[in-house]
Amino acid sequence: MTKEPPIPIEPPIPILLYHKIGRPARGSRLPGQCVSPRLFRRHLAYLSRYGYECISLLDVVRMDRARPRRPVVLTFDDGYRCLYEHAFPALAELAWTATVFLVADGLGGTNTWEQAAGDVEEPLLSLAEIQEMRAAGLEFGSHTRSHPRLTELSEAEARAEIADSRARIADALGAPCDTFAYPYGDWNPQVRDLVEEAGYQAACTTHRAAARRTDDALALPRINIRRYNILPRFAYKLWRAGRAGS
Repeated sequence: MTKEPPIPIEPPIPILLYHKIGRPARGSRLPGQCVSPRLFRRHLAYLSRYGYECISLLDVVRMDRARPRRPVVLTFDDGYRCLYEHAFPALAELAWTATVFLVADGLGGTNTWEQAAGDVEEPLLSLAEIQEMRAAGLEFGSHTRSHPRLTELSEAEARAEIADSRARIADALGAPCDTFAYPYGDWNPQVRDLVEEAGYQAACTTHRAAARRTDDALALPRINIRRYNILPRFAYKLWRAGRAGS
């Protein structure tokens, strides 16, 4: 299947990957995914202070929008409810956007894929919360129906996870769902082509780099932000990602 043309990016665009904003739940097996609300606000303040302007993931691949001198994209995987409680107010203060990738079968539910692996139960965003955030300018994409490792599925199963989730989210939101993130960063060329077949315009991996003009729009790299990324480490990650592949 024909691949997307290279995306016209100059300079490189850091696409930041967050999961949860808040304190780790007691017994959590992945506390590193939980960035404190205070640290998240420090990250936003740093970006603002040094001239970064937030754009959506779709803005990265659209040709009809003038890009700022120092663009940055904020993405959140899984759609935890803590985003509504902590990330959303902080973003609203700056009038910044973000792209949130939802597990389509989990709207208003809990993190069943993590519970199956022995982790604690945590709530996901409700449809009402998603609609409120979307009305304020946030973008919502798909993270499949049930958060599987796509390369371990049959082609038919992977196609259903990718395509059905897009349809379900679009139906729930009453708006197109055009962005995608590969669960666990697990993908290969065949999975990538199923994402293209389903009609997505942009998709994110977990490859560590800033996005460049030579990158495939359906295999964009991101910078993983963790609980321990205090400002010096956060700044270093941005710098290192911008130099990767230069």
